[in-house]
Amino acid sequence: MADPAPESDAPAQTFTSEDGVSNVRARVLGGATSINAGFYSRAHPDWFRRHGEGAEGTNWDMRLVNASYEWVERELIFQPAVHGWQAAVRAGLLEANVTPWNGFTLDHVSGTKVGATTFDASGRRRSAADLLVFAHPGRLRVAIRATVTRIITNPIDPATRRGRYPRPAVAAIGVVYQDRLLQQHHALLRPGGEVILSAGALGSPQLLLLSGIGHASDLTSLGIPVAADVPDVGKHMFDNPRNGISIIPSVPIDHSLIQVVGIPSANGTDSYLEAASYIVPLAPMLRRDGPFSSPYSPLYVTVVTIMEKVPGPLSEGSLWLTSTNPLESPAVRFNYLSRPEDLARCVMGMRRVAKVLESRTMDAFRVAGGSSSQGRRGPARREFRIVGAALPADWSTNDTAVGYFCQQTVATLWHYHGGCVAGSVVDRDFRVFGVRSLRVVDGSTFSETPGTNPQATIMMMGRYMGLKMIEERHSRRQARSSTDSSPNA
Repeated sequence: MADPAPESDAPAQTFTSEDGVSNVRARVLGGATSINAGFYSRAHPDWFRRHGEGAEGTNWDMRLVNASYEWVERELIFQPAVHGWQAAVRAGLLEANVTPWNGFTLDHVSGTKVGATTFDASGRRRSAADLLVFAHPGRLRVAIRATVTRIITNPIDPATRRGRYPRPAVAAIGVVYQDRLLQQHHALLRPGGEVILSAGALGSPQLLLLSGIGHASDLTSLGIPVAADVPDVGKHMFDNPRNGISIIPSVPIDHSLIQVVGIPSANGTDSYLEAASYIVPLAPMLRRDGPFSSPYSPLYVTVVTIMEKVPGPLSEGSLWLTSTNPLESPAVRFNYLSRPEDLARCVMGMRRVAKVLESRTMDAFRVAGGSSSQGRRGPARREFRIVGAALPADWSTNDTAVGYFCQQTVATLWHYHGGCVAGSVVDRDFRVFGVRSLRVVDGSTFSETPGTNPQATIMMMGRYMGLKMIEERHSRRQARSSTDSSPNA
């Protein structure tokens, strides 16, 4: 997927879910790895076991999983230098008993840790696009500023149908894409080739639906010819709720993206804690002295935040087309915190955020807020300058009040997933049900977030499935060779 409109070079496209929560989708080579906060951490081994259960669960080869992680990591990751706000949050998490201290590690383990970053020491970002350096130049063509509009399918002769249930009725033979001038182009498969969708949790289900692969009655109502009736395309959409507290610190703080995380429980039963610091425009200044003064010059302030991310989540929604224009985002509703288990995790997560803010380490970020209860001659009470909503005063005991805070301040951490969930839309090898030569390999196949941040596991999947597909093709060639050399052939 590329630009949101032919005249725009923006790397991202904003959208608002039907829940009223602002969000963003990547429209650039490298996808979200080109626009995200850069935090890199692997999934817990239990995640792979949970996604390997059932008849259609993915049968992960953990040796190959770990080798694929390592392949990505050789090119893309770095150990960050932790200081300023990130160092303070690290100390605050440990004071709040998010223990043990695990130091720098790529593993998803209980306690407080520093994860890797995809930014090098000079601040240059590495993204999935940088992995193209490993490609064979003569076997690769990359179309930029281009948007795939449709997967081309052809009916399969019933006499030749094969494969797992349900038997494919159509085969993917290529894609149609348009350039920034809206000129249409075709990219067709060679014999034995496959179309692989990696357009993300919005783009992949959207593209399947635009290609006539989805719930037949929904497609018919939009005037889209049905290629394959796969009812769960666009269903089981998830987005991890984010809630937090932002403050204007009393001391200068450098800009920092996520480096330190708190993982109270590695098995995904408790919210994860993360933090960032950034500079934002607060308000335009009415007057500024000096030769370059302007009534429109903004006032910039540093804001620091501690946030909690609900794991899973269990609350789910759906995605649907409101237009057949591939440049427009589909409609999506995530139903944030609709499951009581998610709301309870948010309540506990925000209490941990409050405990971090109450730690001695955080006293340095408070400002004098007025006289103390000892009277005018007593020491001034120090408080946080909170930006936005604050937790209720009785946050430690009032579940209802904290739950209301969670519901009113819910936001996204941009880790949405689902829409082409394994077992519902794709099989254990990520092949789309009912369509031959078509796979989806991205976060749209997830029913649960893989740990604190998903990008490590999504990039690993690309390498993993590439090696698996090469292995499959080698096995097919060997089988054909054995058949051809058989005395009875």
